Amino acid sequence: MNRFIYLTTVILFCISFSGCEKEETKELIYKLLNEYPKDRDRIVFELLEDERAKDFDSVKEFISVVKSMGVSIAIDDFGAGYSNFERLLEFQPDILKIDGSLIKNIITDKYSLNVVETIVAFAKRQNIKTIAEYVENKEIYELLNTLGVDYSQGYYFGRPESEIVK
Repeated sequence: MNRFIYLTTVILFCISFSGCEKEETKELIYKLLNEYPKDRDRIVFELLEDERAKDFDSVKEFISVVKSMGVSIAIDDFGAGYSNFERLLEFQPDILKIDGSLIKNIITDKYSLNVVETIVAFAKRQNIKTIAEYVENKEIYELLNTLGVDYSQGYYFGRPESEIVK
């Protein structure tokens, strides 16, 4: 069954590929992870595509180190831009966030449907969790449930608020 992600149980950090290349950034992250070891299993680094990134070996090294410390890795906007199956081989993420451009037309566009089905099937075989972005309505949500998407996010569940809702 499709579930919500509750950010009270997960600490999500977004970091660009080029941010993973910077030594000072990596050193600070490693230092903090060593200072707070009991929280590592709640941390997810969401990798954001970045055209400025040049040293993917450095990015892979960063991923390897933080994963060895118990941190999870998510790839944002999978299925768009540079986020592709080759990146999966290189980064071996724990979570794929399926790009909203594939989700928003999934009801009417067979190509989008087929691509999402392929991503979800592959992810299931690799034990990678999936998150569908841009879930706008019940029809999309139910189709994603049928396909086996693990989590969904989008306006169907709520619009961004200027204040934190308790």
